[in-house]
Amino acid sequence: MTRKIRDRSILFLSLPPVIYLLSMTLYPIVTNVYISLSTYTLRGDLIWVGFENYRSIAEDPYIDRVIYNTLVYTILVPALTVALALPISVSLKRVSSALLLPIMIPSFIPAATAAVMWYLMLNPFFGISYYIYQYNWASSIYTVVIIEIWRSLPLAVLIIYSGLKSIPRYIEEAAIADGIIGIRKFLSIDLPIISPQILTAFVLSMISGLFLFDPIYIGTSQAGPRALDNLAFYAFEHFYTDIRLRGYASAVIVIMTMFSTALSIVYIRLISSKTLLKIPVARSIPSIEVPKAIHYLVIALTLSFVFLPIAWLVIVSLKSAKELLTIPPTIIPRTPVLDNYLYVISTGAPYLITSISIALVVTLLSMLLSSMLGYSMALHGFGGRKLLIYILYLTATPTLIYIVPLFSILRFMGFINTWWALIVTYPIMTIPIATWIMYNYYQRYPRSVDEAAQADGMNRLKAFASIALPLSKGGMGVVAVYSFLICWGALIFPLAFTYTPYDLSNPLSFSGAQTFSIYIANLMSPVTSNYGAVAAAGVISIVPPIVLLSIVRRDLERIWGVR
Repeated sequence: MTRKIRDRSILFLSLPPVIYLLSMTLYPIVTNVYISLSTYTLRGDLIWVGFENYRSIAEDPYIDRVIYNTLVYTILVPALTVALALPISVSLKRVSSALLLPIMIPSFIPAATAAVMWYLMLNPFFGISYYIYQYNWASSIYTVVIIEIWRSLPLAVLIIYSGLKSIPRYIEEAAIADGIIGIRKFLSIDLPIISPQILTAFVLSMISGLFLFDPIYIGTSQAGPRALDNLAFYAFEHFYTDIRLRGYASAVIVIMTMFSTALSIVYIRLISSKTLLKIPVARSIPSIEVPKAIHYLVIALTLSFVFLPIAWLVIVSLKSAKELLTIPPTIIPRTPVLDNYLYVISTGAPYLITSISIALVVTLLSMLLSSMLGYSMALHGFGGRKLLIYILYLTATPTLIYIVPLFSILRFMGFINTWWALIVTYPIMTIPIATWIMYNYYQRYPRSVDEAAQADGMNRLKAFASIALPLSKGGMGVVAVYSFLICWGALIFPLAFTYTPYDLSNPLSFSGAQTFSIYIANLMSPVTSNYGAVAAAGVISIVPPIVLLSIVRRDLERIWGVR
């Protein structure tokens, strides 16, 4: 009887997040396949057409260009990201782990803001590139590559650096005793040991590159249609522009889902992999330490790469409309003004209210649900290895693959263009990563505390609520940061499920749900381009990430394994 009560307690904790995840992810993935074999009429009826949508992809006159861009983003981004992350990680280990936090900043900045700051900096008339190379960078797919590297490099550095930090001390001491140091030690000992981390960073960057969206959405307003498109953006555009093309969009998404699933399987295997790659090292490789000055130079260049676009964003935001039109552009504003900020605050209020409110609600939901599930999985083995693998799969699965079926569900529920559409769908993005964080957090949770609570007569539900949850502030703080920032920077779901800003004249209707990311993208449009306001909005959008990072810095470093 007692065991039954315990099991019910674990079920009560686990089932709400599990039911949500399975219904909001498995169902859309399966439904997407069916929609890809059908087509919508203008009335919204679904008609079976077999493989016609797949044949249309092969006959599409733009598909060659789109596939070429996709391959560039999917292959070049991870290759360059990992190539840059390796020396940065080595230098970090040699110089100071405290510098990891500033290097991680780009991964916490909304992707739309990251795109805006780079396009402003590389603008041939208004950007700092005027002094270097006057070229219309907005029309180049390699600008998208640079933006994505800027965004994905921190995670790659974190993964590889964690691998270097985990090398056992006895291996380090044995290498020194054998006289193997510096470059030779890195190539012959460190590199094989951290090869799973290197491949993990490569695979995650590859998935991110395959589903690249925000820099293309922002850049298309500058470069024109098709110039930057990849398969992800192409599918979204077909979904967004004509209901009759949603079957075609689903077909493209199904193909991408197959690729991303294959990559996710590789990623899941790499996480627990103990296999080391054997790398032949030439005898001519010297066994000498790289001078520390070189490591400082690498870190200095990395920090410049990280902070230069942020600094330019701040500079542009403080320029007057007249000064913004000055050629050559001024580096330091002659007379700094706050006009751009006042404009953003006055016109962007509905978007800010929506973004902040929904991010807070979803963050609270994610903290609670991920704690419940992480606790059950880590301490009581709920779901076993299969659920753990599915959670890992979801952490590596881009949310684009859900939009077509989710749109139909939300329209049936009457949630389109309301706050509820985002509150219902955002946890798809936050709960998997939050659960993974809490699962790892509870892996280190002392089981004796849980057992003592039960010995005092508490069932597992009460032990979780009264003991485990209050002791989990560190893990929940990190979950809160990740959840808030994912919601704060989201673009695809708001674009897909909303079409007007929050209706302040009727606030309790919660209708109109366009977010601050959409506001920034709209400001970048050639029709309404206001680069001063774009920059001010970008600066405002990076304030929450910086504040949150400073608040939970120590807990983040503990989760990252730096401390």
